This record gives sequence, structure tokens and C-alpha cells, in this order.
Amino acid sequence: MMVNIRKMREPDLTVVSELALLANPHAVKEKYAKHILDELKENAGLSFVAEVDGKIVGYAQADVNNEIAVLEDIAVAEQFQKRGIGKKLLTEELKALRKRKAKGVLAEVHYMCASAIPFYYKHGFRISGIGQDYFGIGQDAIILKLVF
Repeated sequence: MMVNIRKMREPDLTVVSELALLANPHAVKEKYAKHILDELKENAGLSFVAEVDGKIVGYAQADVNNEIAVLEDIAVAEQFQKRGIGKKLLTEELKALRKRKAKGVLAEVHYMCASAIPFYYKHGFRISGIGQDYFGIGQDAIILKLVF
């Protein structure tokens, strides 16, 4: 299976906003699509998609404030998970963040997506805290951190 990682473009938003719901079970698709577009415009070099046979099957997006980056999202379509696509997206994202002089990265994982924590651990992230009601009332986050 050939996986192509490339920078995200605006026409990708329809598919990406569907994938976003995997990483953001609290999100309202239309509102979150606007958030993804805003991040793309503000941080075009930090938004990536993964394609298989020309079809978008995953994406990653990040933001950098001073020396600390936030991994906004990383999501891979369920039928393509456990095939190394998330690793490729994360690797590309971390490379771009290092170029931006980030010293560390935070990942905010919705509690309903806690099954993603072993993925982050495998790539050097460690739990650094929790955010109660982080995504809204009753929508807690597990905060993970990777220091470069």
C-alpha cells in the first residue's frame, strides 16, 4: 500500500472534516470544519493529509505558539488504522514543528479517544496532565507532551 503525505489544501476540507470527528467526538462537524480551515490558513505548513490511491484517509494539523506546539488533530480512517499511516503523519508533523523551532509538543486527547494514548507513548509522548471540561462540560482531555 502506497501512502502519500502532502500538505493539506482547502478542497480537502470536506473529507478532512469527516475524519476530524474520529479525533473529536465532541465536535459539531460544520463548526469544526471552520476551525480546520482557520488553522490551515494560519499554519499552512503544519497541516497534512495522507492519501492512499489518491483518496484522503488521514490528516494531521498543528499550531505553534512561541516554543510550544499543539498537535491540534491526528486522525486516520478506521479501515486504514494500524497500517503506519498515523506514524507517517506524526513524523511529517514533528519534522515541520522542529523547523519552526518548537521545543515541545502537546497533544490533547479527548477521554473517549483514550485508546490513542499507546500510539502517542510509542512515539515518545508522556501524560503530563488532564483538562477537566477541556472541550466543554463533561468533555475531559488527557494532555500528553513530547519534548524535543
